[in-house]
This record gives sequence, C-alpha cells and structure tokens, in this order.
Amino acid sequence: MGLPDNYELLALEEAGLSHQEIADKYHVTRQAVTWRFDNHLKIKKRAHFQEVTALMPWDVASHPAKDRLKQQAAFLGLRAYLRKRLDMDVSARSAQAMRAFLNRVSNGEVLAVGVTGAHYVPREAADGNLVIRWPADEPRPEERLELFELEESEQDG
Repeated sequence: MGLPDNYELLALEEAGLSHQEIADKYHVTRQAVTWRFDNHLKIKKRAHFQEVTALMPWDVASHPAKDRLKQQAAFLGLRAYLRKRLDMDVSARSAQAMRAFLNRVSNGEVLAVGVTGAHYVPREAADGNLVIRWPADEPRPEERLELFELEESEQDG
C-alpha cells in the first residue's frame, strides 16, 4: 500500500496519530513512518515550530537547553495555547498538553524559562494576567502581549 504524500502525513500527525498508528493504517513499519518524517518532513516541521516560537520572548534557537526545552510538556502546552489563540490547528496530543498548561496557569502559576528549560513558578503581581513570566530584559510589545494573556473563560479551567 505505501505511505501517502507528505501533506497527508503531516495532517495525520497534527490529528494526533502516533507514528505507530500511521504505520498500522498504511500497513508499513513504524520505522518507515519515522524515517519519512525525519528525512522528508524535517524542514516543514521546523518552519511550523518556528512560526509560533518566534512570538515568544525567549530566543529558543540559541537557548542552552534548546532540545530539552522543546520537548518539555509545559513548553508544548504554551505552544499549543499560542496556536489556539492564533486560530491555528491544535493536534489532540497538543490539546492535552494545553489543558495541563491551562490547569497550572489557572491555579495561580505562570510558565518561566530559565537556563535549564521551562518550569512553573507562582504568579506575582508583575505577571498580571499573563500565562508566562515575561523576561525582565525583554520589552513587552503591546501587539504581541495579548496572545499571552489568560482569557477570563480559561481562568476557571
């Protein structure tokens, strides 16, 4: 049968299917699916990731723990939250990370990024209604700031 084109593969992954589930659907090995993603879809996935991370007040590309940061559930939850706020598609897996993120944030915490990666810290007055701890050395651009505000409907979980 073989795998579908790259666009269909990306759509399946965004829909929350694992590489094994895609493999089962097309009667191929999981390794074949992973190989296709790693070798043919890397550029598309990187651009997809950068689209949202470019909005963040941290330089993820040069972060000392970049690889760890990009895999942390808290960071993935923030990315999904931003994607939702931008009316972009959110996969089932990302939606789960976003729910966990919103649970922590609505219970009085914000996401901070330090040299070791992302972590939750108690909300302080200076954080206002933001879902993140804005870096002290980074200006707060008004047009981007609203993306990071917790909406009233989300404060109840």
